[in-house]
Amino acid sequence: MSWNQNQGQTGGEQDPYPGYGTPQNPYETPPPGNPYVAPQNPYGAPPPPENPYGTPPPSENPYAAPQNPYAGTNYGGYQQGQQGYGYAPPQATPRPLGQAIQQLPGEYVRVLTHPSAQTFAAEIGKADWGIVWVQLIAYAVIGAVLAFLSSLISPTRLSSATTSGISPTALTALVGGISFAYIIIIPIFFFIGMGILYGLAKAFGGQGTFLQQSYATLLFQVPLGILTSLIGLIPIAGAFIALIIDIYSIVLQIFAIMAVHRLSGGKATAVVLIPVAVVLLLVCAFVVIIIAIAANAVKNGGY
Repeated sequence: MSWNQNQGQTGGEQDPYPGYGTPQNPYETPPPGNPYVAPQNPYGAPPPPENPYGTPPPSENPYAAPQNPYAGTNYGGYQQGQQGYGYAPPQATPRPLGQAIQQLPGEYVRVLTHPSAQTFAAEIGKADWGIVWVQLIAYAVIGAVLAFLSSLISPTRLSSATTSGISPTALTALVGGISFAYIIIIPIFFFIGMGILYGLAKAFGGQGTFLQQSYATLLFQVPLGILTSLIGLIPIAGAFIALIIDIYSIVLQIFAIMAVHRLSGGKATAVVLIPVAVVLLLVCAFVVIIIAIAANAVKNGGY
């Protein structure tokens, strides 16, 4: 069979390479379109990459004061403050004076039987100048009466009257005048002491008020002061019991300073003990001076 040279041409001629299709003309005009357009992805556009660390939080002021996560949280009735130590006092709730007086015995019992900063923090929101003055005046009057009774039953009273040449009636009037001067002396010394403690507390960063400090102090000073005066009527044992009460008063004063000024235990202790240390040093210096003067007088009298 001979090969036909016209095979493979159009017009019904057979394809010499069946199955491979008609070869394309490399010189044919390309289809219209932009040759620089990027070819389409047959699988669709991929999603944008996700941030593995999530969306960053909005920028905050790095110099802003950090918030206390426990602020406003109530712990057994005591609301914790946003700064400092201890507990912030509850919001002041003014009470009628008569109601405040009726509630005083219960407050005295709570403070004396549950000594802690939390106990004082629960009470100082009730501070008011009216109830402060009522307690202070009552304490001064009772203290003056007890001081007068103590002078009457003192075993040295008659001997003093005999040696001084003063009649018992005149001595009674003199002692009574001195005793009732307590009504003025007690408030004066109370506010002087409160002023010293208040200044020291502020120096250590205290945040409380003078009214709150005075009210918290009277909650234990009034009952313990009256108790000390009563025990002082006992001739010998009264002095030792009074010393124990004084030490307990110092402990309660530290708790009161912690609650009122929101100070740490160490700072509150320093506030209370610094005046005590100063007084002890002055007393020691006074005793040394008296001893030196007496020794000098004895020495000079010997020649």
